[in-house]
Amino acid sequence: MVEYHVIVAAAFDSIESRQNPRFKLWLSYSRHPEEKDCPWIPVEGAKQIRELAARWQIQLLLFSGPEDRELAELADRAADAVHMPLKLLESMSNVQSPQAMVAFFSKPRWNWDEIGGWVIYLLRLQDPGNLGTLFRTAAATGMFSLIASPGTVSCFNAKVVRASSSSLFAVPCLEGIELTELKKRGYRITAAGGKAGVELFRASPSPPSAVVIGNEGAGIDPETEALADERLVIPMQKGTESLNASVAGSVIMYEIYRQKMYT
Repeated sequence: MVEYHVIVAAAFDSIESRQNPRFKLWLSYSRHPEEKDCPWIPVEGAKQIRELAARWQIQLLLFSGPEDRELAELADRAADAVHMPLKLLESMSNVQSPQAMVAFFSKPRWNWDEIGGWVIYLLRLQDPGNLGTLFRTAAATGMFSLIASPGTVSCFNAKVVRASSSSLFAVPCLEGIELTELKKRGYRITAAGGKAGVELFRASPSPPSAVVIGNEGAGIDPETEALADERLVIPMQKGTESLNASVAGSVIMYEIYRQKMYT
């Protein structure tokens, strides 16, 4: 018979008031993790927290109410663990159905040495959901790094963090990088989209290669097209205007993944 030990909340530090300075600070971290002075990003739900805690230390674990053995295991991996009433914890949540646990992890930091030969370049993407989806696809293929242009939504935006399902911890990413920097580093630039260019399923890219995914509304501007070495077209039925940015990026990543893994 498995014996479960209930952890009493009183055994941990506790915060009861919204006026508590630490609560106010953590609330700002949860709502605006993209801010430069925010060192952490929030992760909600025991499953995601547990998976990340196996590889990275939890900087702060927040929970509500008495918990079971799982809390003790997670608290052992946390630099700090604090109990607070459910209403306080819910106000810190970024999801429609708040979880009973929120953990903060240090933001992943990447450098050029960790950027691989396959890059998806994000040209002023604005939708956090699109960026989060691209993180998930890049992590699923295990091949791609993401480079964001100036003006692209932050990789640490709260909605991006949620949509990425923690994939941003696995995918090397740099922000605020001009496309010219990739050219200087020897990447072949491919502009994705439009009606003219090499069809995706006929293309045979090789690293170092950077595929540009354009802004959701404006697409790829003429200046960026002028920097591109080639254009890539995703075949579509007549009358179909375009694909969503995250769908287009995901289709391209998986076709390159297919070519390199199965041909």
